[in-house]
Amino acid sequence: MTPSLSLTDRTPLANQVAGHDGVMSDASGSLVIKPALAREIAFYQTLNSSDREDPIRRLKPFVPKFLGTLRLEGQLSSSGDVERLEGKDEVPESVVLENLSYAFTHPSILDVKLGTVLYDPDASEEKKQRMDKQARETTTHELGIRFTGCTTWHSPSQSYIVTPKSFGKTITAKELPEGMVRFFPTSSDSIKPLAQPTTDKSASAPPTTSLDLSTGVPPTPITASNSSSTPSEVQIFKDHSIPSTSLIKVLNIIIEEIDRLVSVLENLEIRFVGGSLLIVYEGDPPKLEEALDRYQLNRLKSTTEEGVDKDRSAFSDDGSIPSDLDSDEESDEDEDEDEESRASRKCPPVRVKLIDFAHTWLAQGEGPDQGVLKGLSTLRGLLQGRKKEIEGVV
Repeated sequence: MTPSLSLTDRTPLANQVAGHDGVMSDASGSLVIKPALAREIAFYQTLNSSDREDPIRRLKPFVPKFLGTLRLEGQLSSSGDVERLEGKDEVPESVVLENLSYAFTHPSILDVKLGTVLYDPDASEEKKQRMDKQARETTTHELGIRFTGCTTWHSPSQSYIVTPKSFGKTITAKELPEGMVRFFPTSSDSIKPLAQPTTDKSASAPPTTSLDLSTGVPPTPITASNSSSTPSEVQIFKDHSIPSTSLIKVLNIIIEEIDRLVSVLENLEIRFVGGSLLIVYEGDPPKLEEALDRYQLNRLKSTTEEGVDKDRSAFSDDGSIPSDLDSDEESDEDEDEDEESRASRKCPPVRVKLIDFAHTWLAQGEGPDQGVLKGLSTLRGLLQGRKKEIEGVV
Protein backbone atom coordinates (compact mmCIF):
# COMPACT_ATOMS: atom_id res chain seq x y z
CA MET A 1 0.00 0.00 0.00
CA THR A 2 1.56 3.30 -1.07
CA PRO A 3 0.47 6.50 0.74
CA SER A 4 -0.85 9.37 -1.33
CA LEU A 5 2.06 11.80 -1.09
CA SER A 6 3.35 14.19 -3.69
CA LEU A 7 7.00 15.06 -4.15
CA THR A 8 6.37 18.51 -2.71
CA ASP A 9 4.83 17.17 0.51
CA ARG A 10 8.14 16.25 2.11
CA THR A 11 10.01 18.23 4.76
CA PRO A 12 13.01 17.30 6.94
CA LEU A 13 11.86 15.56 10.12
CA ALA A 14 12.19 18.03 12.97
CA ASN A 15 13.69 17.21 16.38
CA GLN A 16 14.99 13.74 15.58
CA VAL A 17 16.48 12.41 18.83
CA ALA A 18 18.72 9.81 17.19
CA GLY A 19 19.29 7.90 13.98
CA HIS A 20 20.62 8.67 10.54
CA ASP A 21 20.19 11.70 8.31
CA GLY A 22 17.65 11.73 5.51
CA VAL A 23 14.53 11.06 7.59
CA MET A 24 11.66 13.16 6.25
CA SER A 25 8.09 14.01 7.18
CA ASP A 26 4.96 14.85 5.24
CA ALA A 27 3.63 18.42 5.32
CA SER A 28 1.28 17.72 8.24
CA GLY A 29 4.00 16.19 10.40
CA SER A 30 1.90 13.06 11.04
CA LEU A 31 4.07 10.72 8.94
CA VAL A 32 7.73 9.73 8.99
CA ILE A 33 9.40 8.86 5.67
CA LYS A 34 12.58 6.94 6.44
CA PRO A 35 15.08 5.44 3.95
CA ALA A 36 15.21 1.73 4.71
CA LEU A 37 17.26 -1.35 3.92
CA ALA A 38 15.55 -4.40 2.46
CA ARG A 39 15.66 -6.19 5.81
CA GLU A 40 13.74 -3.41 7.58
CA ILE A 41 11.10 -3.29 4.83
CA ALA A 42 10.76 -7.08 5.04
CA PHE A 43 10.29 -6.87 8.81
CA TYR A 44 7.43 -4.38 8.55
CA GLN A 45 5.79 -6.30 5.72
CA THR A 46 6.09 -9.61 7.59
CA LEU A 47 4.60 -8.09 10.73
CA ASN A 48 1.75 -6.42 8.84
CA SER A 49 0.81 -9.56 6.92
CA SER A 50 1.05 -11.94 9.89
CA ASP A 51 -2.00 -13.94 10.95
CA ARG A 52 -3.51 -13.62 14.41
CA GLU A 53 -2.14 -17.08 15.24
CA ASP A 54 1.40 -16.05 14.29
CA PRO A 55 3.50 -15.33 17.43
CA ILE A 56 5.08 -12.27 15.79
CA ARG A 57 1.63 -10.68 15.57
CA ARG A 58 1.80 -9.96 19.32
CA LEU A 59 4.65 -7.56 18.59
CA LYS A 60 2.49 -5.27 16.46
CA PRO A 61 1.23 -2.98 19.29
CA PHE A 62 4.85 -2.23 20.17
CA VAL A 63 5.91 -1.12 16.67
CA PRO A 64 5.05 2.15 14.83
CA LYS A 65 2.14 1.82 12.43
CA PHE A 66 3.47 0.89 8.99
CA LEU A 67 1.67 2.61 6.11
CA GLY A 68 3.65 1.27 3.17
CA THR A 69 6.74 2.14 1.16
CA LEU A 70 7.70 5.10 -1.00
CA ARG A 71 10.47 5.56 -3.55
CA LEU A 72 11.57 9.06 -4.57
CA GLU A 73 12.75 8.67 -8.15
CA GLY A 74 12.55 12.23 -9.42
CA GLN A 75 11.78 15.84 -8.77
CA LEU A 76 9.30 18.29 -10.20
CA SER A 77 10.59 20.48 -13.02
CA SER A 78 9.41 24.03 -13.66
CA SER A 79 7.01 22.66 -16.27
CA GLY A 80 5.44 20.27 -13.77
CA ASP A 81 7.03 17.11 -15.19
CA VAL A 82 8.93 14.62 -13.04
CA GLU A 83 12.64 14.55 -13.85
CA ARG A 84 14.87 11.69 -12.67
CA LEU A 85 17.35 12.70 -9.99
CA GLU A 86 20.86 13.15 -11.40
CA GLY A 87 23.39 10.60 -10.23
CA LYS A 88 20.71 8.44 -8.63
CA ASP A 89 20.88 5.13 -10.49
CA GLU A 90 19.57 3.23 -7.47
CA VAL A 91 17.11 5.18 -5.33
CA PRO A 92 16.65 3.73 -1.83
CA GLU A 93 13.14 2.76 -0.84
CA SER A 94 11.61 4.39 2.23
CA VAL A 95 9.18 3.08 4.81
CA VAL A 96 6.27 5.36 5.65
CA LEU A 97 5.41 5.24 9.35
CA GLU A 98 3.27 7.12 11.82
CA ASN A 99 5.03 9.96 13.63
CA LEU A 100 4.96 8.69 17.20
CA SER A 101 4.91 12.17 18.71
CA TYR A 102 2.44 13.82 16.34
CA ALA A 103 -0.53 13.93 18.73
CA PHE A 104 1.49 15.38 21.61
CA THR A 105 1.59 19.10 22.38
CA HIS A 106 5.09 19.17 23.88
CA PRO A 107 6.50 15.64 23.69
CA SER A 108 9.39 14.57 25.86
CA ILE A 109 11.29 11.83 24.01
CA LEU A 110 13.89 9.26 25.01
CA ASP A 111 15.69 6.89 22.63
CA VAL A 112 17.36 3.89 24.28
CA LYS A 113 19.44 1.48 22.18
CA LEU A 114 18.80 -2.11 23.25
CA GLY A 115 20.97 -5.22 23.18
CA THR A 116 24.50 -6.26 24.06
CA VAL A 117 25.69 -6.81 20.47
CA LEU A 118 25.90 -4.05 17.85
CA TYR A 119 26.82 -6.02 14.70
CA ASP A 120 25.30 -8.61 12.37
CA PRO A 121 26.82 -12.11 12.18
CA ASP A 122 27.78 -11.41 8.55
CA ALA A 123 29.62 -8.17 9.39
CA SER A 124 33.32 -7.90 8.50
CA GLU A 125 35.87 -8.76 11.18
CA GLU A 126 36.95 -5.12 11.24
CA LYS A 127 33.41 -3.97 11.94
CA LYS A 128 32.82 -6.66 14.55
CA GLN A 129 35.93 -5.59 16.44
CA ARG A 130 35.04 -1.91 16.16
CA MET A 131 31.44 -2.37 17.32
CA ASP A 132 32.46 -4.75 20.10
CA LYS A 133 34.93 -2.14 21.34
CA GLN A 134 32.18 0.51 21.30
CA ALA A 135 29.85 -1.81 23.22
CA ARG A 136 32.48 -2.51 25.89
CA GLU A 137 33.39 1.17 26.26
CA THR A 138 29.75 2.10 26.93
CA THR A 139 26.93 0.61 28.98
CA THR A 140 25.83 -1.59 26.05
CA HIS A 141 27.91 -4.72 26.70
CA GLU A 142 27.40 -4.83 30.46
CA LEU A 143 23.77 -3.78 30.74
CA GLY A 144 22.22 -4.09 27.29
CA ILE A 145 21.25 -0.42 26.94
CA ARG A 146 22.72 2.91 25.89
CA PHE A 147 21.01 6.27 25.97
CA THR A 148 21.16 7.68 22.45
CA GLY A 149 19.53 11.01 23.22
CA CYS A 150 16.51 12.64 24.76
CA THR A 151 14.64 15.92 24.82
CA THR A 152 12.58 16.94 27.85
CA TRP A 153 10.04 19.76 27.70
CA HIS A 154 10.71 22.51 30.26
CA SER A 155 7.47 24.47 30.58
CA PRO A 156 8.79 27.48 32.59
CA SER A 157 11.28 28.41 29.85
CA GLN A 158 9.15 27.05 26.97
CA SER A 159 12.15 25.12 25.71
CA TYR A 160 13.57 21.62 25.54
CA ILE A 161 16.27 20.23 27.81
CA VAL A 162 18.58 18.45 25.41
CA THR A 163 20.55 15.36 26.38
CA PRO A 164 22.78 14.60 23.37
CA LYS A 165 24.11 11.30 22.07
CA SER A 166 27.52 12.02 23.64
CA PHE A 167 25.96 11.71 27.13
CA GLY A 168 25.07 8.07 26.59
CA LYS A 169 28.44 7.29 25.01
CA THR A 170 30.47 8.66 27.93
CA ILE A 171 28.57 7.78 31.12
CA THR A 172 29.23 4.69 33.24
CA ALA A 173 26.67 2.24 34.57
CA LYS A 174 26.57 4.13 37.88
CA GLU A 175 25.67 7.33 36.02
CA LEU A 176 22.66 5.90 34.17
CA PRO A 177 20.24 7.13 36.88
CA GLU A 178 21.31 10.67 36.00
CA GLY A 179 19.69 10.12 32.61
CA MET A 180 16.44 9.20 34.35
CA VAL A 181 16.55 12.47 36.30
CA ARG A 182 17.08 14.42 33.08
CA PHE A 183 14.09 12.73 31.46
CA PHE A 184 11.78 12.65 34.50
CA PRO A 185 12.65 15.81 36.49
CA THR A 186 10.71 16.88 39.57
CA SER A 187 10.19 20.47 40.73
CA SER A 188 13.16 20.17 43.10
CA ASP A 189 15.65 19.03 40.43
CA SER A 190 18.15 21.43 38.88
CA ILE A 191 19.43 20.23 35.51
CA LYS A 192 22.53 21.55 33.83
CA PRO A 193 22.33 22.05 30.06
CA LEU A 194 24.50 19.74 27.99
CA ALA A 195 23.57 21.49 24.74
CA GLN A 196 21.76 24.58 23.55
CA PRO A 197 17.99 24.27 24.14
CA THR A 198 15.37 25.23 21.61
CA THR A 199 12.53 27.67 22.23
CA ASP A 200 8.99 26.99 21.08
CA LYS A 201 7.92 30.37 19.69
CA SER A 202 4.79 29.38 17.82
CA ALA A 203 2.48 26.40 17.93
CA SER A 204 1.83 26.79 14.23
CA ALA A 205 5.33 27.45 12.93
CA PRO A 206 6.52 24.90 10.34
CA PRO A 207 9.90 23.22 10.72
CA THR A 208 12.76 25.30 9.36
CA THR A 209 15.56 22.76 9.42
CA SER A 210 16.51 19.18 10.12
CA LEU A 211 17.98 19.10 13.61
CA ASP A 212 20.68 16.79 14.90
CA LEU A 213 21.49 16.12 18.56
CA SER A 214 25.13 15.50 17.70
CA THR A 215 25.37 19.22 16.95
CA GLY A 216 23.74 20.16 20.24
CA VAL A 217 20.20 20.97 19.10
CA PRO A 218 17.27 18.54 19.50
CA PRO A 219 16.90 16.11 16.96
CA THR A 220 13.00 11.76 16.88
CA PRO A 221 9.74 12.44 15.67
CA ILE A 222 8.62 15.61 17.44
CA THR A 223 5.59 17.33 15.96
CA ALA A 224 6.51 19.77 13.23
CA SER A 225 4.65 22.51 15.11
CA ASN A 226 7.17 22.30 17.95
CA SER A 227 10.34 22.64 15.92
CA SER A 228 11.43 26.28 16.11
CA SER A 229 15.19 26.09 16.57
CA THR A 230 16.32 29.49 17.81
CA PRO A 231 18.70 28.84 20.70
CA SER A 232 17.96 30.61 23.98
CA GLU A 233 20.25 31.65 26.81
CA VAL A 234 22.18 28.89 28.52
CA GLN A 235 20.52 28.31 31.89
CA ILE A 236 20.03 25.87 34.71
CA PHE A 237 16.68 24.17 34.27
CA LYS A 238 14.63 24.11 37.48
CA ASP A 239 11.07 24.61 38.77
CA HIS A 240 9.79 21.80 36.55
CA SER A 241 6.02 21.97 36.21
CA ILE A 242 4.84 18.36 36.02
CA PRO A 243 3.66 17.25 39.50
CA SER A 244 5.51 14.32 41.06
CA THR A 245 2.23 12.41 41.33
CA SER A 246 1.80 12.65 37.56
CA LEU A 247 5.38 11.54 36.92
CA ILE A 248 4.78 8.47 39.08
CA LYS A 249 1.71 7.62 36.99
CA VAL A 250 3.74 8.05 33.80
CA LEU A 251 6.48 5.78 35.14
CA ASN A 252 3.92 3.15 36.15
CA ILE A 253 2.47 3.10 32.63
CA ILE A 254 5.91 2.79 31.03
CA ILE A 255 6.85 -0.07 33.37
CA GLU A 256 3.56 -1.85 32.58
CA GLU A 257 4.16 -1.51 28.84
CA ILE A 258 7.74 -2.81 29.18
CA ASP A 259 6.43 -5.81 31.13
CA ARG A 260 3.98 -6.57 28.30
CA LEU A 261 6.73 -6.18 25.71
CA VAL A 262 9.00 -8.55 27.64
CA SER A 263 6.24 -11.16 27.79
CA VAL A 264 6.06 -11.00 23.99
CA LEU A 265 9.79 -11.05 23.32
CA GLU A 266 10.37 -13.98 25.69
CA ASN A 267 8.34 -16.10 23.28
CA LEU A 268 9.80 -14.83 20.00
CA GLU A 269 12.88 -16.15 18.23
CA ILE A 270 14.06 -12.90 16.69
CA ARG A 271 17.12 -10.64 16.75
CA PHE A 272 17.09 -6.83 17.06
CA VAL A 273 20.65 -5.66 16.42
CA GLY A 274 20.87 -1.87 16.74
CA GLY A 275 17.18 -1.48 17.58
CA SER A 276 15.89 1.03 20.11
CA LEU A 277 13.02 1.59 22.48
CA LEU A 278 11.40 4.99 22.03
CA ILE A 279 9.55 6.48 24.99
CA VAL A 280 7.39 9.57 24.54
CA TYR A 281 5.32 11.32 27.18
CA GLU A 282 3.35 14.56 27.18
CA GLY A 283 5.45 17.37 28.66
CA ASP A 284 2.63 19.92 28.93
CA PRO A 285 1.22 19.58 32.50
CA PRO A 286 -2.50 20.25 31.78
CA LYS A 287 -2.46 18.10 28.63
CA LEU A 288 -0.70 15.31 30.54
CA GLU A 289 -3.38 15.38 33.26
CA GLU A 290 -6.12 15.11 30.63
CA ALA A 291 -4.33 12.20 28.97
CA LEU A 292 -3.80 10.41 32.28
CA ASP A 293 -7.51 10.77 33.10
CA ARG A 294 -8.42 9.26 29.71
CA TYR A 295 -5.95 6.44 30.25
CA GLN A 296 -7.36 5.64 33.69
CA LEU A 297 -10.90 5.62 32.31
CA ASN A 298 -9.92 3.10 29.68
CA ARG A 299 -8.09 0.96 32.24
CA LEU A 300 -11.33 0.71 34.21
CA LYS A 301 -13.09 -0.47 31.06
CA SER A 302 -10.56 -3.27 30.62
CA THR A 303 -11.01 -4.55 34.17
CA THR A 304 -12.38 -8.07 34.47
CA GLU A 305 -14.24 -9.59 37.40
CA GLU A 306 -10.95 -10.99 38.68
CA GLY A 307 -9.19 -7.65 38.29
CA VAL A 308 -7.21 -5.88 35.59
CA ASP A 309 -6.30 -8.03 32.62
CA LYS A 310 -2.52 -7.67 32.73
CA ASP A 311 -2.08 -8.90 29.17
CA ARG A 312 -4.34 -6.21 27.76
CA SER A 313 -3.00 -2.73 27.22
CA ALA A 314 -5.16 0.36 27.73
CA PHE A 315 -3.81 1.60 24.41
CA SER A 316 -5.22 0.81 20.98
CA ASP A 317 -2.85 -0.82 18.48
CA ASP A 318 -2.11 2.65 17.12
CA GLY A 319 -1.08 3.91 20.57
CA SER A 320 -4.09 6.17 21.10
CA ILE A 321 -6.62 5.79 23.90
CA PRO A 322 -10.06 4.69 22.77
CA SER A 323 -12.86 6.41 24.65
CA ASP A 324 -16.46 7.52 24.47
CA LEU A 325 -15.20 10.68 22.78
CA ASP A 326 -15.02 8.70 19.54
CA SER A 327 -18.78 8.21 19.34
CA ASP A 328 -20.85 9.25 16.30
CA GLU A 329 -22.68 11.78 18.46
CA GLU A 330 -19.43 13.54 19.33
CA SER A 331 -18.15 13.53 15.74
CA ASP A 332 -21.36 15.19 14.50
CA GLU A 333 -20.97 17.91 17.09
CA ASP A 334 -17.35 18.59 16.20
CA GLU A 335 -17.35 17.86 12.48
CA ASP A 336 -15.49 21.11 11.78
CA GLU A 337 -12.65 20.19 14.14
CA ASP A 338 -9.34 19.76 12.34
CA GLU A 339 -7.41 16.49 12.30
CA GLU A 340 -4.63 17.74 14.59
CA SER A 341 -7.15 18.78 17.27
CA ARG A 342 -8.87 15.40 17.12
CA ALA A 343 -5.53 13.64 17.41
CA SER A 344 -4.65 15.80 20.42
CA ARG A 345 -7.82 14.80 22.21
CA LYS A 346 -6.94 11.12 21.73
CA CYS A 347 -3.32 11.68 22.72
CA PRO A 348 -2.06 9.09 25.22
CA PRO A 349 0.03 10.18 28.19
CA VAL A 350 2.80 7.83 27.04
CA ARG A 351 3.95 5.86 24.00
CA VAL A 352 6.44 3.00 24.23
CA LYS A 353 7.58 1.55 20.90
CA LEU A 354 10.41 -0.46 19.40
CA ILE A 355 12.04 1.32 16.44
CA ASP A 356 14.88 0.84 13.94
CA PHE A 357 14.76 -2.60 12.33
CA ALA A 358 17.51 -2.35 9.72
CA HIS A 359 19.29 -5.28 11.40
CA THR A 360 16.32 -7.34 12.57
CA TRP A 361 15.65 -10.90 11.46
CA LEU A 362 13.77 -14.03 12.53
CA ALA A 363 16.08 -16.50 14.29
CA GLN A 364 14.15 -19.75 14.31
CA GLY A 365 15.62 -22.31 16.68
CA GLU A 366 17.94 -19.79 18.40
CA GLY A 367 15.66 -18.66 21.21
CA PRO A 368 14.74 -15.11 22.24
CA ASP A 369 17.12 -12.15 22.05
CA GLN A 370 18.68 -12.29 25.49
CA GLY A 371 20.66 -9.09 24.93
CA VAL A 372 17.50 -7.07 24.26
CA LEU A 373 15.73 -8.70 27.22
CA LYS A 374 18.71 -7.78 29.39
CA GLY A 375 18.46 -4.19 28.22
CA LEU A 376 14.75 -4.02 28.98
CA SER A 377 15.41 -5.46 32.44
CA THR A 378 18.07 -2.78 33.04
CA LEU A 379 15.74 -0.04 31.85
CA ARG A 380 12.90 -1.32 34.01
CA GLY A 381 15.20 -1.23 37.03
CA LEU A 382 16.18 2.37 36.26
CA LEU A 383 12.53 3.37 35.92
CA GLN A 384 11.68 1.66 39.21
CA GLY A 385 14.61 3.41 40.86
CA ARG A 386 13.47 6.80 39.58
CA LYS A 387 9.94 6.09 40.76
CA LYS A 388 11.20 5.33 44.29
CA GLU A 389 13.25 8.54 44.29
CA ILE A 390 10.22 10.61 43.32
CA GLU A 391 7.97 8.82 45.82
CA GLY A 392 10.48 9.76 48.51
CA VAL A 393 9.95 13.49 47.88
CA VAL A 394 6.16 13.53 47.20
